[in-house]
Amino acid sequence: MASMEIYQRILRETKRRRKGRREWKIEIPNDVMEEIVMNMRFQAVSKHWESMIKTRDFGARHMAHQRNKDPKLMFQKDMKTTSIEESHCIEIEEINGPMEISECCDGLVCFYCLTQAVRVINTATETLLPPLPLANFQRLHKDHPDPDLERDVMFEDDGAVPVPFISSTIFGFGKDNVTGRYKIKTRCEVFDLEEQRWRWRWRFVTTRPLDHHQILSNQRPPCVNGLLYWLTGDEQGYPSTQTKLIVFDIHTEMFQVTSTPPFITLDASSDKIGLCNLDGRLCISEIKGDCKQEFWWRVEECNKWERIISVDLNSTSCWFGGITSQPLTPLAISRDNNKVVLSLSYQESLVDFDLDPDSTVYHLYYSGYYGLVIPYFPSLSLSFSSF
Repeated sequence: MASMEIYQRILRETKRRRKGRREWKIEIPNDVMEEIVMNMRFQAVSKHWESMIKTRDFGARHMAHQRNKDPKLMFQKDMKTTSIEESHCIEIEEINGPMEISECCDGLVCFYCLTQAVRVINTATETLLPPLPLANFQRLHKDHPDPDLERDVMFEDDGAVPVPFISSTIFGFGKDNVTGRYKIKTRCEVFDLEEQRWRWRWRFVTTRPLDHHQILSNQRPPCVNGLLYWLTGDEQGYPSTQTKLIVFDIHTEMFQVTSTPPFITLDASSDKIGLCNLDGRLCISEIKGDCKQEFWWRVEECNKWERIISVDLNSTSCWFGGITSQPLTPLAISRDNNKVVLSLSYQESLVDFDLDPDSTVYHLYYSGYYGLVIPYFPSLSLSFSSF
């Protein structure tokens, strides 16, 4: 019997019980029950189901199931996080003032600000972990504020208002591909979320490979296959024409500095290069001299780079405030219509574009101020953890 038929049968039996009719048991095979659960959204389940759901194996299969669908898009503006598909809103009340948000990993995101603790939330179940200890640079800035660690962010409510915020490295967040453990990364510290709470602490890691390299400021490093990626900047963290890739292995907790791929112009300025996780692959792009942004992604199966699209920024600029000098970020690929959704932070539109290499057609996908946009897949990660 199909899982949906069994699910409907459960609903009918529940109604019978409420009407006081005779009770009879339904035996559901575990594999069918798992299929039902993977298609449900829930926050409270029976103990038997919970014991099954909280296993890593089930979580991995649930995530694989979700990745067969189109990702959801989460908007982060002011203190609220909303979704383009759903009306619910997530508010992190513990963080006062402007906050930063990490990239999403298995449905989990980190919220934080310069002097307040990191909070980790599951965007689907809205499970919120307890506040993390302050990272060492957060404690230092709290005790001895340093203006060099701040930048100005513009909010629209009352016009262009400068708000001091983090200008150094934005936290990296990802999963160890070997152990499955989730970790948060600053430039020189790492935090393992799945340590027992009484052992929670930030650990220093060696940054010796970075002795002659500075991470470009204000990057949100993508995590792909257990690796975090940054671009380099000059000594102050500003854009440089000597751009390289900084790679951090979440399992070994080691840095490596590598050259950019050969299709990136040798002296390309780092602010003309885009870096993101697109559909589970590392995607790198560059704005060329003709205002064309070329996008490539890494195909791990055959260990090569593949060109996917070229976007004419003159054609998209009408939706992005006339801007042609900043790289767009591809957020997600829609499997339903074979399009990629493009964004530019702190603008008022999202644009979609056919993945057909010969296409030159762009469409408005969403209109309205969105601040930052984070693609995510609903997951069960850390939903039933004990902290």
